[in-house]
Amino acid sequence: MSVEDFFKGGFEASESEDEYMENSDEDALDRDLKALGQAETVQDDSESEEEIEKEVKKDVVMDKKKSKKQTAKKVTKESDEEIDSEDDLELDDEEDLMQDSDIDMDKDDDEDEELDSDELIELEPEEEEEEEEEEEEDDDDEENDDDDKIKLDADKHKKELEQLKERDPEFYDYLQKEGADLLDFDMTEDEDEEDEEDQSQGEEDEEPEFDEDNDDDGEDDDEDDSDEEGSKKKKSIKEQNDNAEVVTKAMLAEWIDQLDKTQNIKAFKKMLSAFKTAARMSDEEQQENITFVYKIVSPHVFNKVVTTTMRYAPTIFNHYLKPKKEGGAPSTATRWSFMKSLVKSYLNNLLHLLQNLTDANMHYVAIREAEKCTAYWACFEKTSKDYLKTLLNLWSNLSSSDNVRIQSFLAIRSLATTPVESKKGSSENSFLDLCLKNIYLTFVRNCKTTNPHTLPAINLMRNLAVELYGINQVLSYQQAFAYIRQLAVHLRGAMQLKTKESYKAVYNWQYIHCIDFWANVLSTYCQPKDNGEEESPLKSLIFPLVQVALGAIRLIPTAQYFPLRFHVLRCMISLNQSTRVFIPLAPFIFEVFESGEVKNKSNPSTLKPLEWEVHLKAPKQYLRTRVYQDGILEQANECLNDFYKCFYTHIAFPEMVIPGIVAIKRFVKKSKNPKGSRQLHSLAQKLETKSKFIIMQRSKADFSPADIKECNEFMAEMRQKLQ
Repeated sequence: MSVEDFFKGGFEASESEDEYMENSDEDALDRDLKALGQAETVQDDSESEEEIEKEVKKDVVMDKKKSKKQTAKKVTKESDEEIDSEDDLELDDEEDLMQDSDIDMDKDDDEDEELDSDELIELEPEEEEEEEEEEEEDDDDEENDDDDKIKLDADKHKKELEQLKERDPEFYDYLQKEGADLLDFDMTEDEDEEDEEDQSQGEEDEEPEFDEDNDDDGEDDDEDDSDEEGSKKKKSIKEQNDNAEVVTKAMLAEWIDQLDKTQNIKAFKKMLSAFKTAARMSDEEQQENITFVYKIVSPHVFNKVVTTTMRYAPTIFNHYLKPKKEGGAPSTATRWSFMKSLVKSYLNNLLHLLQNLTDANMHYVAIREAEKCTAYWACFEKTSKDYLKTLLNLWSNLSSSDNVRIQSFLAIRSLATTPVESKKGSSENSFLDLCLKNIYLTFVRNCKTTNPHTLPAINLMRNLAVELYGINQVLSYQQAFAYIRQLAVHLRGAMQLKTKESYKAVYNWQYIHCIDFWANVLSTYCQPKDNGEEESPLKSLIFPLVQVALGAIRLIPTAQYFPLRFHVLRCMISLNQSTRVFIPLAPFIFEVFESGEVKNKSNPSTLKPLEWEVHLKAPKQYLRTRVYQDGILEQANECLNDFYKCFYTHIAFPEMVIPGIVAIKRFVKKSKNPKGSRQLHSLAQKLETKSKFIIMQRSKADFSPADIKECNEFMAEMRQKLQ
């Protein structure tokens, strides 16, 4: 049995003799160790004990390198306890007691020897010493590797500076004059070692001394010391901030003069330091944990620092960071490595300012100036995502003014269209997909509550977001397909489960606004092309969206949900008119005439007219009242008029309008609502007049309905006449 097997094996002291013998087949090495503990005779050694110990030490050293150090220590301690407990075990089988264990002492397996447990125990202190030596060697190797990396980095930086000196000597001389600290980066090894020694000595002096017997007291002392250190740091930061230099108008004027004349980087750094103070003045936690070079006392100076920095920063960045190729990212500029820290500092402070401003005018100015740095936002992935999140919050916040919301959207659109330098060297619009997804989800999240106060803001959000989906219609198709399918899944679940909760998943403002949103997207970008241009890839989504919308109408076709019906019908009528795709909406309007809510006699009421734009479900007190009945007939009249208006110039309009005229006249004869009857009767007369005009013009034609080209020319001529 080898020493390696011994360290990997072992047996439980609490295990009984029978259990041990049962497991002996699986772990023969442990059985041999037990036999060694109780054996009465030992083979005669052919070599001296000193030679055996030396060979065992060699094997131990080789085995330690193969196994983990922590596991070896743990097993060694367990083996000690097990060997000490061997004397208490009683074994019945004498043959097992007399078995010999073979320990391979050489790699060639020349000799087999046995070791007592006492010999193994004697070797353990030496093994631990060897382990400590190996750990020290590993630590030294790691330190040497770190030193080598630092040297390599320093050499690399030196080479880059030499290349810069050859490529742009003027800028190198400028750095030597104004930013010498950037070039004095290479400290000698002796200075580094001295600094490390000083730090280690300081840490040793600061370590608290406590009694080893009382561990709890030691932990409390550590916590107290950490709290004291934290309080000391805060005090020191506060003292430094209190003693910081106050920014004055004269200082600002001097910095501005230097920037105007020479675009001085040193003056720009000072201005960025003052901007950092201004951007974080409203956050008390930031002031306690961050040191500031300057402090601002006057509100006039605060406004001047903020506006001046935001005005000059894009100019300075554009001057020093010119991309290698036109339209490329600023990260490809030769001076990017030197200006990167300044750009990131400015963007982080500007982002913090955007998140904490409360004045609408300042918000508008900050967003407008931030948009000018869109190319620099795109160079930092994490910062750009935080920037997009902040813009979306300002765009969707109902308390924001319209100027702020529109400017926020313009900044989002700029970020979505900004090319980003990929790893392969090509420019891609990597932020467009992220912007499309998040602007839609933000819109859905903020249209949950719809009332007369929030409806204008929701309409503005929808119209702005629709514009973003026209940048790349192929990518927009992927987004629209996924979200329209999600609407269909909700509808299918409601139709199958038929529970109150499943109905609520469809009959809510978010669902209806989503239908309206995608109807607006398709209406905007799927208009017919008269000049032979390619059709939009979004056009194939018209059919699934119409199926979802009509399915939502059929889900609960009761009179109480007539407001929702008219909302969806208006969305589809708009889609029908823009795309010239026929959608059979008239039957869903004719169903209203067959409803008992309209046919039966209504009860008089003093309620105010229902606000149809902000209701999906009519309140119960409106049901069977004259106010609600008048509103239903008025909405039906408007929807029928808008629907047939889409086909006034169509060559088949006379045949298309016949069912509508018949349904209206039939309802007017039986209706008990004089106001609604008059409106519908007037609509029927109007449809008949339009129909007679088309018949008159069509009678002059000398082509058949099968001639598609002539039919299209006829309809184009009718559109020109009726404009």
